Formats: sequence, C-alpha cells, structure tokens
Amino acid sequence: MSTRAFGTNLTLAELVRREDPDGSMADIVDVLSQTNAIVMDSTWIRANDGSSHQHTRAVTEPTGAERMFGQGVQREAGVTEVVNEPTCLLSGLSVPDADMMRQQPEGPELARAAEDAFFINGLTKTHVSRIFDGDRATHPLHINGINNRADYNALSSDYVFDNAGGNASVTANKTSIYFIQFGHKMVNWIYPRGMAPNTSGISNEISKSTVGPITMRDFGEDLMQDPLNTTNTAMYPAFRSWFVVAFGIDIADPRMIKRIVNISTTNIDGVDDFSFDENPMIDAFNELENGGMGAVIYCNRTVKAQMMKRANIKGNAFIQAIEGEGPFARPVLRFWGIPVREVAQITNTQATVD
Repeated sequence: MSTRAFGTNLTLAELVRREDPDGSMADIVDVLSQTNAIVMDSTWIRANDGSSHQHTRAVTEPTGAERMFGQGVQREAGVTEVVNEPTCLLSGLSVPDADMMRQQPEGPELARAAEDAFFINGLTKTHVSRIFDGDRATHPLHINGINNRADYNALSSDYVFDNAGGNASVTANKTSIYFIQFGHKMVNWIYPRGMAPNTSGISNEISKSTVGPITMRDFGEDLMQDPLNTTNTAMYPAFRSWFVVAFGIDIADPRMIKRIVNISTTNIDGVDDFSFDENPMIDAFNELENGGMGAVIYCNRTVKAQMMKRANIKGNAFIQAIEGEGPFARPVLRFWGIPVREVAQITNTQATVD
C-alpha cells in the first residue's frame, strides 16, 4: 500500500490546520475535497526564491573504481543542474449585485458563500488543468504542465510507457495515466513566499483569508460600473470578492512521475487504438522509486471505467476495488495497493506521443 511522505511537505488540509486556526478557510477546502482529489493529495511548499523555486538536480553521479594497493584512481565529481520553477497567479473577481444577494431565501451571507465556493471550484479546475497541460511556450503566464515537459512527452523517455506498444494511431483521441510520488525531494506543488497569512500589507478593514496557495479577500460592498452600459456611467451596488490560487509545480526528481500514454478513448479496434492495458502500468509500477512512497495514480473517468471493468474480471489480482472507511464511504480503486483517483481535467483528446 502506498505510504505518504509528508515531513515538511504539507497537504492543503494540513496547511488549513496550521495557518487557519479560526477555520475561515475550512469551507473552501471542503469544497475542494469534494471536487478534485489531486488538490488534497498533493503536498505544498513555499517557494524558496520569492515567486519561483530553485532546486539542484543530479545529472551524473561518481561511480568509483576498483584499485590495488599502490595504484591510483581518476578524480571524479558529480554533475548537477539548477532548475528554476516559476509560479503563476490564477485570479478571479466576483461582483454579484448586493441587493440580489439580499433577496436570496438563505440570506446574503450564505448566498455569498455559495458564490465564493462556485469561484473557488472553477479556479481549482483551471489550476489542475494547468498542472497537466500548462504551456509557457504559447501562454507565458502559465506554468509548464507535466504533458509539456521533455521528461514526459516522448516515448524515448525512461518515465514514459506506451499503452499501444508502438502502434498508436495519429488520431488525437488519447489520454494518459500518471503515477505521481508526492513528498520531500520528490514532487510538490509550490506557492509564492508572500502568500502566507497577514503578509499582504492590506488595510485591516479588508477581510482576508489565506491558507498556503489560496487567498480569498472580501472587499465589502461598493458601487460598481455596469459592464453592459456603453457609457460607463451606470452603477450598481455589489459585493466584491477577490480570489487567487497561486501555484507552481516542483519536480525535484523526474523519476517521481511516470506517464502511461496512448490510451485510446474512441475507435478502439485493437489495431492502432487500444484501451487500457495493465502491462505498461506493471512496468511503471516496478520503476517506482522509494518503494512507491507517496504514490497516487491519476486518470480520467474514461480510463477509470476501463480499469473498473478489468477489476471485475475474475482472477485479476492487479486492480481491486477496496471498501473505503466511514458509513458513506465508497470502494476505493487500487492498483497493487496504490489508490487510483479520478481527475476530470485529464483530457480525452491528447495527441499521440511518439
């Protein structure tokens, strides 16, 4: 079974407990836990260089050499490279009509809370999409997602496994499965150093709730311009809320992510479009470092359904649906003990990886 390696690398739920003792962000985190498991699985660390994070990655290691007494060996040194990972600020502004909020049966406070949860939910989905598909080459304000990194977008990589066995069609009807190992010196989400509570310098009359990468500011009620009025003179009273999800991805060791590619989602014929196959996953499983510590498997609903059908086959020892905990828990799909999570932002229209 997968073991989580936390140490100084904290999940979002743990950040809430440490940085938000009054519970003002608890409801927001509860929304996240219900809509996207990867946000809760991932460990977070503050960026060590302001808005970016630097780490040193080993390229080659000294190997040593045997010798006899009186015989020397050649001098060696390890080779490292410095990797700089940026963060991005994903922001949103909510300005609902204040009088409309007061008209709601549940009252303005609960109505605004529902609107805030709607925004956080949407921003989080965008955040997860960027983790996989962010592309700084075409969108400079993005981070580089997993699919756009050289370590994970070519079959020649040691970290990429081909579900099609080299016979994938050129049709962009593919998806992927990801093994991600979270933890210290493995894979972490990062957030800018200044996103910690009470470091913004804003005045006290503005209510601010911050936990790690998520900031929600209540700027209260004010008059706002009507965006539909071309003269820009019409105003309406609005409640103003500002949201920020500040994040990046730090892959301290590229071995900590494995990607199974070229899983077809349509036109499956067993010739050049193949559904999920356990064999590449077994290969990836056996390449996991540190005994699979911190590992979680991510896929979308299409592949999860394919995996569940395989789990239903008698004698399948690789994939199991194990009963969860709690009175309303659902069975948890596992591959050799590693939990499988559904992520909607993993698309069914990925290009063929070759």
